[in-house]
Amino acid sequence: MQRIPSLTKIKLNREWVIFSLIYFSLSFSALVLKTHQTPGWYNGTLVSNHQQLLAFQYVNNEQSRLLQFLVPEFFHRLLGIQIENAYALARLLFVFLAFICFHIFLRKWFSQAESLAGVLILWGALPIAFQSPDLQESAPLLMLMFILCLWAIRENKDVLFGIFLFIGGGLTNETLLAIAAGYFFVNIRSFKVRDLINSGLKTVLFSFPAYLAQGIIRYFTIDQPHLGGAFHLPGNLNGIWYELTHPVTALYTGLYIYLLVVFSIFWLLPLIGYKRSPQFLQRMFWVTPLFLVAHLITGIIYEVRQMIPLGFILIPMSLFLIFPKTNPDVEVGCK
Repeated sequence: MQRIPSLTKIKLNREWVIFSLIYFSLSFSALVLKTHQTPGWYNGTLVSNHQQLLAFQYVNNEQSRLLQFLVPEFFHRLLGIQIENAYALARLLFVFLAFICFHIFLRKWFSQAESLAGVLILWGALPIAFQSPDLQESAPLLMLMFILCLWAIRENKDVLFGIFLFIGGGLTNETLLAIAAGYFFVNIRSFKVRDLINSGLKTVLFSFPAYLAQGIIRYFTIDQPHLGGAFHLPGNLNGIWYELTHPVTALYTGLYIYLLVVFSIFWLLPLIGYKRSPQFLQRMFWVTPLFLVAHLITGIIYEVRQMIPLGFILIPMSLFLIFPKTNPDVEVGCK
């Protein structure tokens, strides 16, 4: 007798086929928007930067993001495609995988439709992030590694967390190193000194390889200039204050307003619905102020592509307010 597949398996197969097509389409749309907003992609700047990166002659902070240029170079040599197309392929692939992984991450708590809503909110933030015409091609792989680190922390996959952090924070973009603080917060059992020390040691153990890799790379590029400078706190604070006190100007020509609109109300909803979220998200949320302070000090804050990884924390917390759960820790979907 022919075996009839289970309804669950049919449902899951259908889910992944349909949502893979949706997320690939969204990823392609994001790629088109990005390339149209970034003249450096097609006027020779990208190729020139890539050649300098391969020769280890580019600026300090970009040179330290090894996989940013090594992955496109791999595609270039493997497939024989132009450098611009190799970067486009890398961006398309990593954004697509980030959307897929975010959907899987959300499905532990939410239905298919609710998970789709979460991914669409993230996708809606990307065009705001593209308003800056900079290349910054480490961002797509950073997105993917951030959500994989979140998943590994939630599922208590410590070794995988260390591996993802090493790939993402050590070799792709140092921004991901901030998630080590979230790992520490999630693993605190109590505020007793012993538990704090244990959580701290565990965090150091699994984060050290990533920090070491980034430190070694920065050591070898220490004499190269830092793109855009390394201290921006006064300029960021002045810019934010000016646009808050001149809202009409900010509406038409403002740059710092992007920080507000990149997630819009989804900056606020996690605060309102904080207690509705699982303990995991509540603790991960405390990465947000640390993340913002660090970027106010060292980053140009209106380049809001830097904020996109926070969406993987803020959006699920918002969904718990939008779609209330009786018990947020109960699994309703697939892992």
